[in-house]
Amino acid sequence: MATEEWIKRAIQNGKLYEDLPPRVRSVLPVSEWKLKVKEHCIQRGLSWDDSLANTSCQEQEYYEDLLRYYRYNYRLFPYHLADYVCRVLRVTPFRYYCDLLFTVMREEKSYDQIPNFTAADIVRIVGIGRNEYIATMNKCKAKKLLWRMNKAVVKEHLPTEPLELSKQPWWTAHVVNLGEVEFRNLAPTELAVCTEAARPGGVRVRDSDGTLVESLHKRGLLYLDVPIRPDDHVSIPPLEGFVSNRDSERNEDRADPIEIILYAVFVATSARASVAELADILQVELPKLQAAISIACRLGFATRLPNPAEDEDAFNAPSMSLDFDLESEQGDLSPTTRASSLGYGIASLAAEEADDGHGGQGIALVVDAEVTSYLMMGALSPGLKRHSVTLFEGGRVTGAEVISELISELDASVEAAAGFEGEMQRLAGYARALSTSLRCVRASGGSRPIELLRKESLAGLAPAAAARVLSHAYIAVVPIAPLPYPPLPLAPNRPGPTNFGPTAEAATPWMQLALYMAMRAGPVSVVFVCGQRLWRLPPQLLQCTHALLWPWNMDAVRAHEVPVVVEASFLLFSLNEYLSRTALLVQPLHLPPDSDEKDLCFVDIPLPLPPTQQTLIGGIDASSGEVVEMATPQGLREAVEDLGLQRALGFVRMLRLSADDPLNYPEPDPLPPHAPVDLADLRLEEEDEEEEEGPEAEGNNAHTEGNNTHAEQQNGGTPADVWVPVALGLGLPLSPDKLCIAVCGRAGASNFLEADVRREHAIGQAVLQRRLFELIADYGACTNCLGGAGGRKDDTLAYVDLPIHNLLFDGAEMWRLDYTDFTQGVGTLCVE
Repeated sequence: MATEEWIKRAIQNGKLYEDLPPRVRSVLPVSEWKLKVKEHCIQRGLSWDDSLANTSCQEQEYYEDLLRYYRYNYRLFPYHLADYVCRVLRVTPFRYYCDLLFTVMREEKSYDQIPNFTAADIVRIVGIGRNEYIATMNKCKAKKLLWRMNKAVVKEHLPTEPLELSKQPWWTAHVVNLGEVEFRNLAPTELAVCTEAARPGGVRVRDSDGTLVESLHKRGLLYLDVPIRPDDHVSIPPLEGFVSNRDSERNEDRADPIEIILYAVFVATSARASVAELADILQVELPKLQAAISIACRLGFATRLPNPAEDEDAFNAPSMSLDFDLESEQGDLSPTTRASSLGYGIASLAAEEADDGHGGQGIALVVDAEVTSYLMMGALSPGLKRHSVTLFEGGRVTGAEVISELISELDASVEAAAGFEGEMQRLAGYARALSTSLRCVRASGGSRPIELLRKESLAGLAPAAAARVLSHAYIAVVPIAPLPYPPLPLAPNRPGPTNFGPTAEAATPWMQLALYMAMRAGPVSVVFVCGQRLWRLPPQLLQCTHALLWPWNMDAVRAHEVPVVVEASFLLFSLNEYLSRTALLVQPLHLPPDSDEKDLCFVDIPLPLPPTQQTLIGGIDASSGEVVEMATPQGLREAVEDLGLQRALGFVRMLRLSADDPLNYPEPDPLPPHAPVDLADLRLEEEDEEEEEGPEAEGNNAHTEGNNTHAEQQNGGTPADVWVPVALGLGLPLSPDKLCIAVCGRAGASNFLEADVRREHAIGQAVLQRRLFELIADYGACTNCLGGAGGRKDDTLAYVDLPIHNLLFDGAEMWRLDYTDFTQGVGTLCVE
């Protein structure tokens, strides 16, 4: 196995057989070496001239085997090798796709087995889509015995000539190697076109007779090239004609390099960036990127913007090899070195973060695949369906007119769903929230371009490449809350756009612990170190009926959402299962008999907070979405300021606990009953000075010195429920939609995308990062906050440090606990 890996790396590095060590040549005959070289080059679609393939086989043999491999794996036609495949072998895309369709139909495979881009090109050239494919298969199977005896009957139902293609004026036409009979049969006008196309660089479509070019192309005497220059600029319009089947094989040996880079192009392409600049951002060789963008323009999924250089003589693009790896982490961002201690300068970090000169000028609203699926399921208008497909497949929706159209389609779907109930109302709520968010970002962003970006579209890029894409295109990034883990690869101590979402550390329970300690309030919480095994429950968990589990790494435990609610009877098993993969924050609860997790009451307080101190504050019930009024939690405003969240977008989630709960505090203060409040009261607006009531109001707003936030009931003084902070979400929440409206109202009123406000938010982010690093320094491994001691070359997401001590938060203070009598094993320090 080790020898195979070494041979594979040797081929990738371009070594000849004579350069191999004698011990390798002794076990690897030259014939087997040549076979491995040819397979490697074919899998990566390399040209024979520019690869080791020219040392292993003849040119014609290589390209014939390459076409056979491409057809077997249903790949796109190798347009980047057209100079030999089309000119010498005389294989046209139409013939190639007809043979591919014959192979698929003969084996009676589903149409969904054809990859997305291949299916789209088949529709463009052959005219067979999903419906036509099914109809053709039904016609063949209707012949019964003939179909079972001779599957070749399918060829009778395939088209005999390609469709007329939509060509751009700047495309070029090239002539193939004509035979003597073909040459003699050409009309004088056709001969003139072929003579021009035979020149180096071919002939531009606009410089020749379009009818003759189309006729010669259908007869296979001309082939078309889509030249892309390094200084060209391209844009990605809404996807039209995209076929949503499946991606090609994603493993390293069978992955289609063209498809991989095409998805990266969808996400990273910006009208402001030239092709050469885009290659530098993605760390992809320029010829490879040119080949992918050429195919995107050929399929109609990308548009080349007007370029004065197109009036110059056309050039003949060389054959382009595609042996690249988007997962490589070369070409780091050259960021500012991490501080060597916790005392780094907050102001300097904020200045780097808020500097408008880093390149990006757009604003991105980042959503996840779940929101995209909700839009696709709840699309009640054709326009919204089209934009949803663009977002799902292309990864983003961009353009001022397109965003305006998307907002209109979202509003239309909300109106159409007014009479529906159940799940459709939930889908309509997401559409309403997304429309509100886009309006808020557009209004606050002024004339800056707005884009809707799907987070999962960045997953195919290395973190450093994703950070370069975000930094080049955007000046501010506004993620939804919560956004699936891992967070965006942006950090406050790095140059890049202003990030209104969480950092890597803020997306873990470290953020909750920091909030609890800043407010000196919170539920009883126990932290267990990863790698331990409990053989019995500690006393803090013995009396609970349920427990909330907050894992440090959601992916490791495959948790779709947090917290994970576990009943007491399954708690020990669940703890041991999770602790084998990640650290845990556990919060015991004591619910009344016959209660379950649905009876838990969470209320979200929108951020940013109102500008003035108030006795009562509005919140949104997380389950019902209704507006409620509650006493302003004691220490909330101070905690927000201490954590640098004055300009943050998001919410503080409060949990209602029973005053009779033995796990809570013995003498809770009374709380006023919930009263309805108008949604507009949640928005950040100017407050009249007459509302201030002087010292008397301060007396009414006084709280006890207990560990929790309480208030007094308006009638009587009987004990009531206890409200404690349980979590903090950073970003724009989409659900419930009233919470989204409240956060957008306050954000819009504060002009959160103006330069000064973004600068203040950047300073606040640095403050938050410092608070988290201080907490990790006390209770975690702290490899990240002390100069990145882990030693990773790409530390954009760096390490997420796990706690190294078992901890207890008792409602006001954090304590280290010795659980030697309850645990076995040694804890793990950190996790990627």
